[in-house]
Amino acid sequence: MAVTKIHRTSRFTLYISVLITLVVLGLFYLGGQVPAHEKFVADMSQPKFTDIILYWAYVLLAVTIVVLIGFAIVGFLKGLKENPKKALTGLLTLVGLAVLLIVTYAIGDGTILSIPGYEGKDNVPPTLKMTDMWLYSAYFMFVITMLAMIILPLFKRKK
Repeated sequence: MAVTKIHRTSRFTLYISVLITLVVLGLFYLGGQVPAHEKFVADMSQPKFTDIILYWAYVLLAVTIVVLIGFAIVGFLKGLKENPKKALTGLLTLVGLAVLLIVTYAIGDGTILSIPGYEGKDNVPPTLKMTDMWLYSAYFMFVITMLAMIILPLFKRKK
């Protein structure tokens, strides 16, 4: 019974989030352009509903991070009771991820960008370095994933 309830709840949540995403994407792509007198740069395309798609992306990112951290904590505590050595291995993975984020932040470039029509407060070195941190971390994780997909099956064949 519990599995059915969890399945029903997760399916409902998925359908609602997909529906909201489709509405937001529809607004963004089909909502038209900002009137010429309101544009930041006259000759650049500027959809009306850019803000709503960015806010929806922020909401999805925040929910994902909260759920990820929640599952990591629950999994760690559960694993600590069942097999402490395996739980500490999982903790080392989180420490490794933290080290990756620190290193990629350190190598990020904080040079102020020249962006036509932008006069906001986010074109500062800490924000630019954090953006580089996320991009470099994503690149690194992508490369590691591709290498794992190529190399790990070769080890299984030898056994």
